[in-house]
Amino acid sequence: MSTLVLLATMFASQLGLPQSEKATFDAHFASDSVVVGGVVDLVVTADIQEGWHVYDPLQNPEFGIPVSITIKGGNFEVAGGLKSSQAAQRHVIGAGDMELVYLWQAGSPSFVVPVKVNAEEGEKTLVAEITYQVCNDQQCLPVKTSRVLAKITVKPSLKELLHGQVSVSAETDGEFAPNSEVGLTFNFQVEDGWHIYGTNQDAELGVPLQLIVEGVGVEISQALSSATEPIVHLERVGNMKLQYLFMEGEFKYSAKIMFGDEVPNDFSLAMTWQTCNDSVCLPQETKVFDELSIGATSSISGGDFPGDGGLPTDFWKFIFAAMAAGFATLLTPCVFPMIPVTISYFTKRAEAGKGTPLGNATAYASGIVFTFAGIGVGAALVLGPGGANMIGSNPWVNFAIGVLFLVLGVSLLGFFEIQPPKFLANLASKKQADGQTQSGYLPVALMAIAFSITAFTCTVGFVGAVFVLGLQMGLPYLIGGMFVYGLTFALPFFFLALFPSRLQSMPNAGAWMNTVKICAGFIELIAALKFFSNSDLFWDLQILTWPVFLAASGVITLLWAAYMLGAYKLPYDYERPKPTLKRGVFAAVLLFLAVGMFRGAADREYKYHGSVLAFLPPADYGLNEFNEHGHKMGAAHLSWIESYEDAFEWAKQHNQPLFIDFTGVTCVNCRRMEYEIFPHADVKPLLEQFTRGELWVDKPPHGTRNTKLQIERFNQIAQPFYAIIDPRNDETLITFPGYDPNPQKFKEFLQDGLEAYNKK
Repeated sequence: MSTLVLLATMFASQLGLPQSEKATFDAHFASDSVVVGGVVDLVVTADIQEGWHVYDPLQNPEFGIPVSITIKGGNFEVAGGLKSSQAAQRHVIGAGDMELVYLWQAGSPSFVVPVKVNAEEGEKTLVAEITYQVCNDQQCLPVKTSRVLAKITVKPSLKELLHGQVSVSAETDGEFAPNSEVGLTFNFQVEDGWHIYGTNQDAELGVPLQLIVEGVGVEISQALSSATEPIVHLERVGNMKLQYLFMEGEFKYSAKIMFGDEVPNDFSLAMTWQTCNDSVCLPQETKVFDELSIGATSSISGGDFPGDGGLPTDFWKFIFAAMAAGFATLLTPCVFPMIPVTISYFTKRAEAGKGTPLGNATAYASGIVFTFAGIGVGAALVLGPGGANMIGSNPWVNFAIGVLFLVLGVSLLGFFEIQPPKFLANLASKKQADGQTQSGYLPVALMAIAFSITAFTCTVGFVGAVFVLGLQMGLPYLIGGMFVYGLTFALPFFFLALFPSRLQSMPNAGAWMNTVKICAGFIELIAALKFFSNSDLFWDLQILTWPVFLAASGVITLLWAAYMLGAYKLPYDYERPKPTLKRGVFAAVLLFLAVGMFRGAADREYKYHGSVLAFLPPADYGLNEFNEHGHKMGAAHLSWIESYEDAFEWAKQHNQPLFIDFTGVTCVNCRRMEYEIFPHADVKPLLEQFTRGELWVDKPPHGTRNTKLQIERFNQIAQPFYAIIDPRNDETLITFPGYDPNPQKFKEFLQDGLEAYNKK
């Protein structure tokens, strides 16, 4: 049929049949204004002559050219799929044993596409090109592209307001105990001018309020309900009515949860919603209630951790890393020599009657902590609770972080210096001078801030690493990491100011400080590879595959070892470093690691520890191996289907239970499960009895759809998450949330799923 369409098009072109008058287009935005970075619907309305039609965006291009819209320029970009605002006319034509389906739009149809606005504030004009083909019952005219314009007013960014519009607390009316049902009451307060969507909101138009429960053996026994009726708001787009269910002001929701034979240790409870006003919808927010009490009636409040309740283990690992970065910064040439100088100054200041040692030390340490913690809190206020959590899987953000780590690493190696802006340096010099002459503690605190700025060249490589890692992991990590980094950085100044006699026991400044700085540079170069790998995985470029990643890491580690042995010098060195026993031992450890990296690059089956595996790209990435059915070979060298619909149909046709793996590009625990648990001798034989679906939640083409499936069907937001489904009746048999390093538990989960399937 595609040949017939092409011949008809050529015939129409040769006859010179006019097309411009058959269909015309106009465009406008669904809203008169939008904030910088906001998303707004572009509505394109067609006027098609009677007897003619265009093809719906869902039309199979083999049989007809569907309507498509391209946005020109960098001020606007398409933020979602193109949809028709009304149902298409369906025409089916038989062609031998095959049926050809055509989807037509005739009359005055409207097409809607979400557009992200990147322009600065002011009135802006969007330029869009519409590609379409006009046909009637006898012929199709040549494919044509028409250009339309649409104006909109861009308002200042509302990022500083991305928090505080909604507050929610919760109460329980029973005890969390095995085989018990507990009632929950959620108290909402929404600021004036804002609203959230009710539980029955169409998810295509807005994110409905949802309750999310995580934990083995815990389920929602009574869905969310409210005595407050939502406010129904209707809008018309073309011939279609859109219904929105607004919840405003103060209101309550109630629900019940049921515990099984035990109360799981990893139990957590969360709510997710979307906050909007008349002109903008903020990013989806998730509030985790991480202070659940095991006793009777208790009050719980929301936290911002997107995952397990309480403080995750990874949080404390990150805090420890921030402490290590703070200590490492103290050992750099910009900072370490200043410790005795600064403390001696404090002693003389106290002797002159300008404050006490304790007061001066506290003021100085507070100034340093305020500097770095202020950076974290400032980012939190700008991004809001949902902002930082959303960037972890963004490929451009990962790429930018990789570039930043690369620049910081090269800077620490001494090839160039990153200097603070000149006006900040001048301000710092003035505040340092004021701190020496003025009384009171405020000048001392300002002097500490000035010192933090003047030490920028050495601190940026370390504090920059803490900042970008915290930014990617979430706001609690960012704020906590920056505070701990500043506190660690300030503690020596505080204690040495109290006990100046301890200065005599400090080691002298020397070349060892330069070695610390250079070692940090090599570490940041290797870390940069991880972020580049995340972007590579998302875009499926297949550049940083397992062997390439390990080989590149091995080369960097080998250069690091060679430097420690004195094979060459770097710009910070006055002469080539002389090998010592300590440097030799450290170099031997680095050479051992490099050998392991090169062995792993040559052998994808090489065994690594789980935490190392989580840092690497998937071992099968880039191999592009498929079985005889066209299914991709992946984790545990098993075949996986990456579309839920395809996996479901395959399982149904082959009478197999369906195993679903919700995974993510940046999910380190997902990699550990895939490398350590799936290939286990007790687990892999069981997995082979399932149809296996691998659903990526953070990369195209199915990421958004898979995320929606996980939230709406399983009330879960974290990865990894596993479910076993009976395709005969679409029933969820059993689920397994989260990472668990015990293969026996996963074996029991698979066995229970098989038994439940066979019983039915």
